[in-house]
Amino acid sequence: MKKLREKKNRKLIQYLLAPLVPLVIVGGFYWPYLGYLALAMMVTMLIMVFFRGRFYCGWLCAMGGFHERALAKFSLKREMPPLFKKTWFRWLFVVLLMGLMLSRLVMSGGDPAKVGAVFVMMWTVATAIAIAVGLYFKPRSWCNFCPMGSMQGIMAPNTHILRVTPDCKQCGLCQKVCPLQTNPGAYREQGFVPSLECIRCENCAVNCPRKALSVGKVTG
Repeated sequence: MKKLREKKNRKLIQYLLAPLVPLVIVGGFYWPYLGYLALAMMVTMLIMVFFRGRFYCGWLCAMGGFHERALAKFSLKREMPPLFKKTWFRWLFVVLLMGLMLSRLVMSGGDPAKVGAVFVMMWTVATAIAIAVGLYFKPRSWCNFCPMGSMQGIMAPNTHILRVTPDCKQCGLCQKVCPLQTNPGAYREQGFVPSLECIRCENCAVNCPRKALSVGKVTG
């Protein structure tokens, strides 16, 4: 019952935060200071990762909520290509988008409005890519190679991570409900799913018939 209640709470939070995506993009065109909302979310994400792992990605990310609650209604939901999970592909996006952001910030000359406009631009670019891949593949395909998500995956401690117990029978149900198309059962011997492969949404834990999945600390 607790897991089902958490699932409902997560859904509600996503519906509340999803409107921030069009707000920053459309509103930021007229009032660039809205870009600071995107900056605030980035900072919150990087701080929270040390205390809750990738909890932000699964529960509080406005873009993730937009994908699941809006984009999903139009997505073809095709299987994602293995390329999206390749390490080099993920870090290519980190370098490209972070490089673009830093270069634009330097060019802004520190002007508050121009700085805000930079974050509006980055938010728009990321959303455009996310919608493009999410319409054809699964709605949260972008989350596999989102630069902020990739950095969180590296920074996240082992205190809030998806654990897989020997009770797992590798039925594959968890992979079907995973937004990232990750198969937690494949990590049964390792005992946990790496943070790069998990956004802590806990869809798998809610749907696991063996109760073999849970979020917690990994030792050893």
